[in-house]
Amino acid sequence: MFEEYVVLEKGFSIRIFFFPGERYSLSCRSPENLVVEYKGGGEKHSRTLRGRESAYAFRSVEQLRYDFERDAEDAQRQG
Repeated sequence: MFEEYVVLEKGFSIRIFFFPGERYSLSCRSPENLVVEYKGGGEKHSRTLRGRESAYAFRSVEQLRYDFERDAEDAQRQG
């Protein structure tokens, strides 16, 4: 298992978990709300942006990190 927790500017935080077997959870929170979350395991992979969940096409860990970091940066800019 891999775990990472980072506190960012303006009270945002990022929490990342990778478990064996392509299971993962990546989240970005503002001080008040969950703003971005990527979750996956087995056949189900999803992305939640500001409360709206959609399917996520998992390709690789590298692509997952890129997509998550892009969405987290956008969420921080929007406040």
